[in-house]
Amino acid sequence: MTPSPSHAILLVNLGSPTAATADAVGEWLTEFLSDPAVVEIPRWLWLPLLKRIIVPRRAPKVAKLYAEIWGDQESPLIATTRRQADALELEMTRRGWPTRASIAMRYGTPGLAEQLATLMTRYPEITVLLLYPQYSKTTSGSCLQLIKSVINQSPSQSKIRVIDSYAIESAYIEALALSISDSWQNHGRGDHLLISFHGLPERTIRRGDPYQQQCERTTAALAERLDLRADDYTLCYQSRFGAARWIGPSATRVTADLAASGIERLDVVCPGFPADCLETLEEIRIQLADQFITAGGSRFHYIPALNDAPHWINAMADIISAPQPEQ
Repeated sequence: MTPSPSHAILLVNLGSPTAATADAVGEWLTEFLSDPAVVEIPRWLWLPLLKRIIVPRRAPKVAKLYAEIWGDQESPLIATTRRQADALELEMTRRGWPTRASIAMRYGTPGLAEQLATLMTRYPEITVLLLYPQYSKTTSGSCLQLIKSVINQSPSQSKIRVIDSYAIESAYIEALALSISDSWQNHGRGDHLLISFHGLPERTIRRGDPYQQQCERTTAALAERLDLRADDYTLCYQSRFGAARWIGPSATRVTADLAASGIERLDVVCPGFPADCLETLEEIRIQLADQFITAGGSRFHYIPALNDAPHWINAMADIISAPQPEQ
């Protein structure tokens, strides 16, 4: 008989609206973009602008985009993260470490603070795995702040480990490489591989955020693992927002340049997203594909995120099983 688990795993992702409606999207955008770690503009200036102008204008447009990818009951991001947790729980138990795995979202539901607080009343050991492979204070840093707040407000004696980045962990790189290799085996290999990460404002990097450096290190490790030449791939950044200067090169510019240079088939992978979401399924798979074809390309192939593929479940188990400092 399998013993009752004393260990819990909490997979944490960004989150998404509860429905593909303007109201639900507006509520989620307000929570997300109100976080000072995400938008560094002074609150007195930013919050009125966000609530009165930006959200009312953006929510209906974003809701339409969500509607194109929405599942039967919830967003692909949340549905996939649930499947990851279920598979990870089975894998950890198979390895002799009986575990309960659940999910939380930094913004929206199920909420990170509530989920962690509940686990702290039930389990003496908890591992929190942030599904942001590359550390940024806008993502991992924001989660860490909230996690520390929950811990400080609780009388629980639970031992908490937080894994907040794994940009060049061998298990993660291997999972990415297997995903790309499987795609090439099943769908053929394109003329060029575009490796796209979510962008950040340049000022965030100038203030010491390690995110861009970690994206570059992931790309270099992945290229080495796949034995890619320098002209076989391009690193770029997607999802720009607002008028500030963002790190580059931008995915849209690179895609147009590659099409103009004679690249006929373009393969695209997004290593920063362990689960497919709006940014990958709509922005990359649909919008960027249309831009590539319009610019003169012939074929565009999006390589899906790691999602709940067995090699990623195994990689997560390896990352969690490796010794980590306690928080």
